[in-house]
Amino acid sequence: MLTKLATIAAAATLISFSAFAQTSSGESTSSTTNAGDQALMQMDEATGNVFYSDMKARTLRPEAEWSKNWAGLNDEQRSKMKADCSTNGATNRSEGDTRVCDWAGNN
Repeated sequence: MLTKLATIAAAATLISFSAFAQTSSGESTSSTTNAGDQALMQMDEATGNVFYSDMKARTLRPEAEWSKNWAGLNDEQRSKMKADCSTNGATNRSEGDTRVCDWAGNN
């Protein structure tokens, strides 16, 4: 009985290690898509930090913070963001990027 339990534990460890190795050793998923396979806009770190608390996971900051953060960008960064938003069609953007572009276009 102890031998069977040890064998099962070893097998479970190997299976979980294999799954871990597949996900952590060179992510094979595209960095330009999110859940729903929508394209993500490419933003520089400063611009992305205006709207997202985590750019990789695309976690939006509360909208109340956007104005203060937006004011911290220079005119060139704001213009580039607006141009990028107008270049990337709304149908190709993630929901978060669409909200960001709608907001940026009005500010």
